[in-house]
Amino acid sequence: MTGAPVVLPLTPQQRGVYFLHCLAPDSAVYNVPIVLRVRGGLDRERLQRAVDVLVTRHQALRLTVRESDGQVLQLIHPAGAAPRVEVNWTPLPGADLTRAAAEVVRYAGRPFDVVRGPLMRVDVAELTGEEHAVSLCFHHLIIDEIAATALAGELHRLYEDPAALPAAGPEHQYAEFCAGLLAEPDPLGLDWWRERLAGMPVLPLPEEHVPEDHGLFTGDRVDFTVPEDVSARVAEVSRAHRVSEFMVFHAALLVLLHRWTGAEDIAVGTPMSGRVDERFAKTVGFFQNTVVLRGTVDPGQSFAALLKASRRTVLEGLQRQHVPFETVVDAVRPSRESTRNPLFQVALVFNRRKVEQDWSLPDLTVEPLPFPWPTSHFDLALTLLHEYGVLKGDFAYSAQRFSRATAERLTAVFLRLLDGLLADPEAPVGDVELMDVQERSRMRELSSTTGRHVLDGRGRMLPLGFQGAVHTEEAGRLVPTGERGRFAPDGRFELWRDPVEAALEAHPGVLAAAVVRLPGTEDGSGEQLIACAVPRPGAEPPTPRELSAHLQTRVPAHLLPQRVVVRDEIPTGADGRPDPAALAAVPEPAEGTPEETADDAPRDAVERRLVELFEELLGVPGLGRYDNFFDYGGQSLLAVRLVARVAEELSRPLGVGVFMNNPTVAALARALAEDTTAGPAGLVRLRTPVAEPSDVAVALIHPVGGTLMCYAPLVGLLPGDTEVVGLERVADAHPDDTTYRDLVDRYATTLAEALPGRRIALLGWSLGGVLAHSVADRLTELGHDVALVALLDSLAQRTAEDAERMSATSAELSALAGSVRRDGTAVLGTTPEQRLLMRRFGVDLDLLRDTPAEQAARMLEDWARLLGLVAECAPAKITAPLQLFLCADNPAGYPQALAASWEGLGGALELCRVPGTHIDVLASPAVERVAAAFTERAGRS
Repeated sequence: MTGAPVVLPLTPQQRGVYFLHCLAPDSAVYNVPIVLRVRGGLDRERLQRAVDVLVTRHQALRLTVRESDGQVLQLIHPAGAAPRVEVNWTPLPGADLTRAAAEVVRYAGRPFDVVRGPLMRVDVAELTGEEHAVSLCFHHLIIDEIAATALAGELHRLYEDPAALPAAGPEHQYAEFCAGLLAEPDPLGLDWWRERLAGMPVLPLPEEHVPEDHGLFTGDRVDFTVPEDVSARVAEVSRAHRVSEFMVFHAALLVLLHRWTGAEDIAVGTPMSGRVDERFAKTVGFFQNTVVLRGTVDPGQSFAALLKASRRTVLEGLQRQHVPFETVVDAVRPSRESTRNPLFQVALVFNRRKVEQDWSLPDLTVEPLPFPWPTSHFDLALTLLHEYGVLKGDFAYSAQRFSRATAERLTAVFLRLLDGLLADPEAPVGDVELMDVQERSRMRELSSTTGRHVLDGRGRMLPLGFQGAVHTEEAGRLVPTGERGRFAPDGRFELWRDPVEAALEAHPGVLAAAVVRLPGTEDGSGEQLIACAVPRPGAEPPTPRELSAHLQTRVPAHLLPQRVVVRDEIPTGADGRPDPAALAAVPEPAEGTPEETADDAPRDAVERRLVELFEELLGVPGLGRYDNFFDYGGQSLLAVRLVARVAEELSRPLGVGVFMNNPTVAALARALAEDTTAGPAGLVRLRTPVAEPSDVAVALIHPVGGTLMCYAPLVGLLPGDTEVVGLERVADAHPDDTTYRDLVDRYATTLAEALPGRRIALLGWSLGGVLAHSVADRLTELGHDVALVALLDSLAQRTAEDAERMSATSAELSALAGSVRRDGTAVLGTTPEQRLLMRRFGVDLDLLRDTPAEQAARMLEDWARLLGLVAECAPAKITAPLQLFLCADNPAGYPQALAASWEGLGGALELCRVPGTHIDVLASPAVERVAAAFTERAGRS
């Protein structure tokens, strides 16, 4: 059968998986492997025939994905036109089972091409004619646990007889389910979830610094077996309290998370089948839905009471499991971050049996083959299952968040906690002992040494890594200090610091800061965070809007305060701590400073036109002179367009770097009046300290886009006494730059004249790193002292292949500029290669398409000219030390290639690993680590 594919939008469940797949396309986190040991003579041809029939019978196995006009579509191909699933057969004569398993797992770990397909793979490693290791691997877009079980039964029958099942497949196929799901929303169910999850706080998991290089969704798991007597008590308690085993584990997990974090309002995610329509009970496809179970833990309540509450919570979730998780997320609108699940950080999975136990083949012995799978969907996930009558489990953890030692310690605490909860379900959950005698003795020792004890809300000592209230001993009594802290896994005492307070105090105009929490109101809304900042004497007092913008680039979204107030001092209560009531009573900005109320209207014709340009480009009406361009969705390309419009309509040449420093209408108008535009060489003074500057000045070098916009978050994190300048590229301003040497010489001369006699630390992201290294070399030739060259995820151009690749990219951009002039900006991003190139440049394709064609073409041409010059780069060894920042979430092997490219091109080479990808390195949380490491290293140079 051939013909056109059935085309449908992705289901909400698939959209969530596809979004995360795009975040880490080289990760195997959404590969679903089934790994088996097969003994007795596996027949290659019979296996291939059986697989062919499976693909013919089930639409989901013939599925691929395509992006079109901003929409992501699934294409279900006809059986005769679908990509074939070829059985990959690898002979491994003489290999042992361990090596064979490693081979098929390596195949299973390869990323799927969701555009070309197929999204199923079968790999076989043949040890002997009688023994094989087999991996059947699927992309999660097309399968869930029930579908895998259905396929297991069919493969058994089809291996025995390819005609045992009709090729037409089940009556009700996946496309029918998808079409019905997309056509039948449930507003009542959605309203219930919206109300149920309103105001839900983020679980404050005590993360730790993990120094190893880990990519997005990289993880590991700690396996455990529940002791037989404890497993028996699980069944007994379940029967006695009329709850399922899942409800027992849910309640126990809530207690663990409460004791670990101190949180009382806790959300846990769990997968449910999503097959509420019996017609699709055995249809192959991705039906599984995630349900959020929100529970409250009071340390004084009994485990029996918590079980009763858990029963109600789970049943309510089951009744509404048909409402897609992604739809719930859209309705609840929580703060979103790319590296975290938006509604929960911890998952719970309970299976009656291991899915591999369902796979068999006639006349052969088939059994599950254990294998490592270093991925994790969540910060933490607890999985429990019955495997051949034994209750087993594992804690899967994100390697970006936690170390293995922490996961092992948490596993031991969970088993001890589970034992204690089941031993006496009527006892308060906060009184169950978490440590054995040896651990308690060690904690007492540590507390005595530091003179500080970390206790939970019931005055009990907490294990290593658990956060609690800090106490000191006074007159033989333990007295709370009002602070929170923990003993880190290595035994060090760590005092917890609010990240908002730390970020505010990093602002050059802030002396001190405090954050208070106001409890939720009776109407069910959540708690409110209020931040108070005290201005630094001698500096211009920052406005609340300015500080809010400052926080948005430095603090995770879920931690941002609802209000920021500026006061001469932080109001305190009788206990000396910040007074929430006093801060809540501070009038809203609308009743406060003139700058943010009556004075917000534009003052003259220039400001009126700037307000109009802001509103037009941002698509936001009603802006005022103190509204920040970047608070309302402004990005680098929009800033470039604004600068061009200002130059065209107001006849005022303006550097993008100047605009970055003056992103409000009022500040920009003042900058235009003072003519503080970039000089002919593109020098921008990003910060000039009020007091005596530090010994080392910082020079930031633009990346391929030519602007300094990307460095805005970094500049705000550098110490207040650091002088910061930047070099941006002014298009068409320097026709004399005919060689790379001309460009580098001009940049170095400009810096030497702008910072006479100063030691300079240079920093560049991406292509900016290559430029910074070359400029440092020339500065040294001019007799200037270079303290450090920092390279942010930058590749040295030192081979002929590097030069050829750079020249080819330059030619590609030139050709693209011609196409834009001829056919308009709609041609941008029409190929995967173009999209990848723009992603590497950090360019938003949608914004580039919205740019006037002539302006977009000029930008592309300038990028092409710059790359053409850099292709001539032949880096020499310099004397200055190098600091290379490597992004942990880049494709496997890439960080190592970057490090190798800079080897031998400077003094000591320091490698610093930060989270995120190439385009995330100058955003939170990576940029905080970059600023800290760069500041510390520059200070030592």
